[in-house]
Amino acid sequence: MSSTARWVICAICAVLGVIALIYAVIYLAVPIHSLPGFVPGHKAGAGHYHKRALLTAIIGIVLLAIAAFFGIGARNANKAGTGGPRSSEAPVPDGS
Repeated sequence: MSSTARWVICAICAVLGVIALIYAVIYLAVPIHSLPGFVPGHKAGAGHYHKRALLTAIIGIVLLAIAAFFGIGARNANKAGTGGPRSSEAPVPDGS
């Protein structure tokens, strides 16, 4: 897998992980009847969504761990010089 593809996967997972953690905080901090319209599961009632908050927090942490895994892999590929398209080409002689 190329280094660019790893960075794209890393960025996508990081953004989705942060969004999932924001949703987890919203589920814990806001009462059920006051949830914004963009949050799934909005219905009248009392209390908070502890199970949904836990699930979205776990999803967010897993996505951030995947982002870290791919980010470290992409960084190591860049350092080793194996991530780019020219890494398999032989060096060009100077000609002097």
